[in-house]
Amino acid sequence: MKVIVSHQNTDFDALASMVACLKLHTDATMFFTGKLKEEVREFITLYKNVLPISQAGKLNLSEVEELFIVDVNSAKRIGKFKDLLESDIPITVYDHHMVGDYSIQKGHQIIKKYGACVTILLEEIIQRGIPITSFEATLFALGIYTDTNCLTFSHTTHHDAEVVAFLLKNGANLGVVSEVMRNTLAPEQDQLFSSIINSLETVDINGYQIILSTLIVEDFIGDLGSMAEKLLDIKKCDGIFLVVKMEDRCYIVGRCIVEDIDIPLVLSKFGGGGHRKAASASIKDGDPQGIKELLLQSLRVNTKPKVTAKEIMSYPVKTVFEDMSVREVNRVMLRYGHTGMPVVKEDQLIGIISRTDIDKAIIHGLGHAPVKGFMTRNILSIPKDTSITEINELMLKHNIGRLPVIDEGRLIGIVTRTDLLKVLYGNNHPNWYKKMFHQDDALEELDCYALIEKLPTDVRHILDVAGRVGDELNKNVYVVGGFVRDLVLQQHNFDIDIVIEGDGIAFAQAVNEKLRGEITLYHQFGTALISLDNGQELDIVSARREYYEYPAALPKVEKSTIWSDLFRRDFTINCLALQLNKKNKGLLLDYFAGLEDIKEKKIRVLYNLSFVEDPTRIFRAIRFASRLGFEIEGETHGFIQQAIKDHMIEKLSDDRVREELKLILQEKSVCRSLLLLENYKVFQVLHKDLRIDNDTLEKIRCLDDTIERFNEIFYQPVNRLQIVLMQLLTNFPTEGLEGVINKFATQSLVKLVQPSLTNKGSLYKLLQEEDLDKFALYQALKPLKLEEMIFYYNDCNDPYIQHYLMFYTLKLRDVNCEICGEDLKAIGIKPGPIYKKILDEVLRAKVKGLVYSRDDELNYAMKALEKLRGE
Repeated sequence: MKVIVSHQNTDFDALASMVACLKLHTDATMFFTGKLKEEVREFITLYKNVLPISQAGKLNLSEVEELFIVDVNSAKRIGKFKDLLESDIPITVYDHHMVGDYSIQKGHQIIKKYGACVTILLEEIIQRGIPITSFEATLFALGIYTDTNCLTFSHTTHHDAEVVAFLLKNGANLGVVSEVMRNTLAPEQDQLFSSIINSLETVDINGYQIILSTLIVEDFIGDLGSMAEKLLDIKKCDGIFLVVKMEDRCYIVGRCIVEDIDIPLVLSKFGGGGHRKAASASIKDGDPQGIKELLLQSLRVNTKPKVTAKEIMSYPVKTVFEDMSVREVNRVMLRYGHTGMPVVKEDQLIGIISRTDIDKAIIHGLGHAPVKGFMTRNILSIPKDTSITEINELMLKHNIGRLPVIDEGRLIGIVTRTDLLKVLYGNNHPNWYKKMFHQDDALEELDCYALIEKLPTDVRHILDVAGRVGDELNKNVYVVGGFVRDLVLQQHNFDIDIVIEGDGIAFAQAVNEKLRGEITLYHQFGTALISLDNGQELDIVSARREYYEYPAALPKVEKSTIWSDLFRRDFTINCLALQLNKKNKGLLLDYFAGLEDIKEKKIRVLYNLSFVEDPTRIFRAIRFASRLGFEIEGETHGFIQQAIKDHMIEKLSDDRVREELKLILQEKSVCRSLLLLENYKVFQVLHKDLRIDNDTLEKIRCLDDTIERFNEIFYQPVNRLQIVLMQLLTNFPTEGLEGVINKFATQSLVKLVQPSLTNKGSLYKLLQEEDLDKFALYQALKPLKLEEMIFYYNDCNDPYIQHYLMFYTLKLRDVNCEICGEDLKAIGIKPGPIYKKILDEVLRAKVKGLVYSRDDELNYAMKALEKLRGE
């Protein structure tokens, strides 16, 4: 017998999931594992003729050949069927709850973090094209709506909504759903509800207001969950917990409205389970008061402290002075992008000046006046431990956009409306508002700690040391940027950049004492470079923010927070940070949805003026897109086009452009980068005659194969950049070569590339001659470096030229005279200019294959001497 079961105290999602599972496994039988929720029992009573479900009491477990478990993954919640978990029968689990200590560890697990379990099964039903009746569609919709509160709970996914649309197309009756969900209380439930209200008490748990009710009633009365939800609607609190003993069991039901109270985690010590914001547990013969004390203890341990001003404030605070002019303050505001700034006098906060105040003063021609005449002096400030709830209420009540944070009389930070939005609406606001405690499912599934543990031992050691030193100094330490991006992509990148929220120099010195490397300090920037004996380098910087005084300028830098440090970077995929401190090791900071862009393979810039402030980011966007195989997303693409149209690249120095082009040409993905540069018309900006055609791209694409072919002969490193550059400019007019090469290369490389391109035509012409003399071939190619040989072989389209190049490489390149002037002297030839003529004749004969050994060379030298004397 194949059996389908769900959890005790069956709800509508469990019932719907059982019926959906039966649609997939039509030869199975459904059994209840225990009591049903009151509204479910009423529904089944009404529709028992079409719901063939039995109680499991009389079922002999030995008859069960296969077990399907839906909407539950806990051995403690499936009644007698838990005994089958020790058997060898096939077991399949469909569930959408978080995995806990009592999770079923065997069988086929189909776990997806959907709003309702029935959604998981319906996706398979839809995929397999299994038809459903209107009644079934209504029941399935009921399961989804009850478990997602009509698609409004935060754990609801687009999968749930898409399945509901399918159900409506197939006849789901929302009138029936609405009637069932109305859920009016029976008289005995109404009496229990009144008793619960009369016994409510409020406790503070880490800044959250939690309401508790502890009761003992004689008879079992169902639907405690609905009562908790009703209380959550009518009481001002963050969470509700009901502890009610009925008959011989004590029932715990929890509901909450905040993310930081993880109810299944809180109830895990009681064997409970459920959703993050809704869960329950039951204990046989439990003592309500004892359970209440254990519950409070679990809440305090497992609930994150409420976020306070200290955690979300911006710091250090950029301030202005009371005697600064309105015009000066306006420049500061524009530089930092602030809409308001604190005004100080002798390190004391005396006022706040807003963007509106500044604009009005300028409009009235008062730009020269001191800012103290326009600032708000009645300042509302907050201490560092003010909760976000209080901050929100203060901002709403007083209609203000910023609150200074004061500690012992000192201004230590400022909380703005933006800071608050990062926390309150991190999931729904633009990418740059996302906070680390509001991450998406992809981030929750990513185990960064495990990824760190897979790194090579020497790299792990460096990160461990950095984390330990950060703990010793009581400072937050992070590894950031490309290292984290490639760690997520599981690609090798051991360029380690460490950011510390504090003094980077002191931190670097402490780290180097443990690593014993060679340290270089840059005090003016607050950065350091540690070089280790194994060649590994470690860059360390203080968390900082940057501003640009004018387009294409080098940035000005100030110390700041990790958020500001990441925000100054180029693209979202490079704005990831991993904390290294022991307490939060492996915690991924993704303020700007970089992980989502990695998943979607998108290059996205952080803010609209990014390419105006630093046009080199245009080249970096192209380089990263090519290297990673990503696309430049639509808005970023538009910003690049506009920056180029506004002549931002022309504002860059030649050195900065050259360095970016050098990095692009050194990439293995250079062809795609060149195509993007051509499409964005960057080459036309660099030189009006510079174009890249398909033939050039194809030859560059073949270049690595050609290099490899020559490497198999010589086994020596080559300057790939030089070869790529020659191939890139192969068709450029000779008369303008020097000017365009200077855009790509330093003067030393120009001296290598220019002659190779200038002489290409004459060399090809020589190598096309019929019956080319071996020695003439030797003389033409002998002066060439290996890079030139590779370039010419790859560049030319004539197989005869390629034949000659390869013939010389294989047969003639290493031909040289063994004898020298001393040998000629030893056989009695008087020194003089004749030595060179004799050796040239010997070399010519050796190239042509007329002599082979040293003795042959000496004999030929004597013949050459006689010939030369005869002439």
